[in-house]
Amino acid sequence: MDSSVTGYSTHGLSAPAEHTAPLNTVRESLGYRWRIVITTVSLMAGLVLTALNRPLVFEGNRWNSVLEILGWGIFFVGGGLRLWASTYICARKTREIVQTGPYSLCRNPLYWGTLLMVGAFPLFLKSPVLAAAMLPPVVLYLFAVVPAEEAVMARRHGEGYAAYCSEVARWLPNFSRYQRGTPQDGQHIGFYRECQRMIWWLGLAGGLHLLFHYASQSWWWHPLRWW
Repeated sequence: MDSSVTGYSTHGLSAPAEHTAPLNTVRESLGYRWRIVITTVSLMAGLVLTALNRPLVFEGNRWNSVLEILGWGIFFVGGGLRLWASTYICARKTREIVQTGPYSLCRNPLYWGTLLMVGAFPLFLKSPVLAAAMLPPVVLYLFAVVPAEEAVMARRHGEGYAAYCSEVARWLPNFSRYQRGTPQDGQHIGFYRECQRMIWWLGLAGGLHLLFHYASQSWWWHPLRWW
């Protein structure tokens, strides 16, 4: 089948085997249905193993400050990107193809924001273990969830979405083709809901920061010594 018909162009990744049959809804995708379970298990496993290992960097070390600043910087860039994208997509996601604002740069700015925030988590804990543990859900989203969502969009919007995919890459932003747009009616609702989600994200980031603080104390139990 021609890639332009399915919505998978040379700007994106190859469609996984499960998407050879048309998807009517993204919930028909196995990867989409298992995304929460895999993410939760990976995150919890990474946190437990990190907490039981001696920290690579302790509080007071200059590298701790560098990684802390870097982590919060990446986190807030990702959060800002999600908030920006939400003002364009949330109330229009099922009705039309959004091609302005962040969606003129790449097809998945919301996911870019999420990946950046998640990428900050290992920096908060200074943990290569957590970084490795988060790889399975990241791979799942890159190669299963996002392609499934785009397959549904291709089926729903046909040639219009195929044309959009041929011009805008799935991940790599092209700043030269930025098109300024105006958020549509109802977007304030989506923005408000995204702000609510950001409170949860900030709580999680703060919890990781607190975990590192306690895990760095001399009284904390570190039965694992992987370094």
